[in-house]
Amino acid sequence: TFYDPENHVFGALGHGISDTDTGGVVEIESGALYETQIMGIEKGESGAPGVMSGVIYYSPGTQLGQITANTDTGVFGVAGDGLKELAASQALPVGYRQDVTTGPAYLRSSVSGEVRDYQVEITKVDYSSSHRTKSIVFQVTDPDLLTLTGGVIQGMSGSPLIQKGKVIGAVTHFFVQDSAKGYGIFIENMLSH
Repeated sequence: TFYDPENHVFGALGHGISDTDTGGVVEIESGALYETQIMGIEKGESGAPGVMSGVIYYSPGTQLGQITANTDTGVFGVAGDGLKELAASQALPVGYRQDVTTGPAYLRSSVSGEVRDYQVEITKVDYSSSHRTKSIVFQVTDPDLLTLTGGVIQGMSGSPLIQKGKVIGAVTHFFVQDSAKGYGIFIENMLSH
């Protein structure tokens, strides 16, 4: 989701990795971030969430960083050289919660095999922070993304949300009954980790 070049740290997902039995965030000592490749997409539709399937390349040359924390607002760690190179050309300023408004925005994703911005419409903003990972409600309006995925699918968590040229948040959840709709977290909630 983000890379901080001053401190060489990253944040991803916008929500924690949870234990399927307890629903709680998994406690970790350490982990690693690796390159991946999307191999297939199962399109989402009403009542049936879509999903991406892919391959993780586990080798020293494909490691992008070290994971140091798994929290309710994301996975965080220290960037390796590979992540520094990938992130160097994609810098955007941070947009804080007061910058976020209803209206047009973009979802940045590599779901098609290349990094691309897809049109979305922010329909609701909860400035109260009572739902830290569901502060933004948006609807996918981009015809290409709707054709490819049906909207928001499993595997898109952490995709940056961009409005007025600033990173304002990240995708966190999808609506099971309407795959074109999703939730997002304010980027400042992730940056405050």
